[in-house]
Amino acid sequence: MMSGREFDIIEQYFAGRVRSTGPGVLLGPGDDCALFDVPAGQSLCVSTDTFVAGIHFQDQAPGHVAASRAMGASLSDLAAMGASTFGFFLALTLPQESDTWLESFSSTIVSLADHYGVPLAGGNLSRGSLSMTLTVLGLVPAGRGLRRSGARVGDNIYISGSVGDAAGALSLMNRSLAVPDRLRVRYETPVPRLALGEALLPIASAAIDVSDGLAADVSHLCTASKKGARIDSARLPISDDLREAISADELLRCALAGGDDYELCFTAAPDQDAAIRAVSARLGLPITAIGTILVQPGLVLEGADAFDLDRPGYEHF
Repeated sequence: MMSGREFDIIEQYFAGRVRSTGPGVLLGPGDDCALFDVPAGQSLCVSTDTFVAGIHFQDQAPGHVAASRAMGASLSDLAAMGASTFGFFLALTLPQESDTWLESFSSTIVSLADHYGVPLAGGNLSRGSLSMTLTVLGLVPAGRGLRRSGARVGDNIYISGSVGDAAGALSLMNRSLAVPDRLRVRYETPVPRLALGEALLPIASAAIDVSDGLAADVSHLCTASKKGARIDSARLPISDDLREAISADELLRCALAGGDDYELCFTAAPDQDAAIRAVSARLGLPITAIGTILVQPGLVLEGADAFDLDRPGYEHF
């Protein structure tokens, strides 16, 4: 059984299991600070997110679900900047000891850190309500990181993958209804589009990951770019699984405001369309043009008259 002491938990479930070295990581866990050597000609991207039980994952979610959702969402921020992975920090707060939960959580963190090539540079463990804070670090060529603020009038708006699957899964879970496997996977194990982000560096004018909901995140991009947008709801990429699992009335809200898809929404000049199709084919990832950037600020949703623009996505407060 686990001893319950902080350093024993760290030693048993994290130290020696999660890779803590990598290019540029001079000193990882075990000291007061981590030390990095950022390569010449690169800029460091840093993002921090906190994930709270009952808000970002269900209260009784097993450890592997909490770990997958936290890691996927955090790395998705790097994808939106076109960054490659460099390292991450993990601060974990636990209400009580649980060997089963910790083993499930830590083994998933180990697997994902290895899969995405991102070493654990440090972290913290404390007692309290269940939550975790991940700080992820990535690298982009100096001066070339994708931003929300670069959209230009006349740019096409694109979205990768499909939208609404994760929100549809959560809606069904909350009503104790059967959840199709593909929708459950989309909610429980989000996939950060890191390869797509890097491929878009020379192509996209602006980008954002879809976490709060497509309508909300397009609005965030437009605000940063001081532009407007028109989205054609008939062109939204909605999976057959979602169409079959939920009602027509709920479908549009999941697709536009559900969030948790962690797809990349980006803008690009019309003459980049062939390059975008080539990236889509190379990655085996559908990319769909869904609208246009406008000069007049605001979001116009064609074919979505019943959608409430006052609440276009998730808000904490």
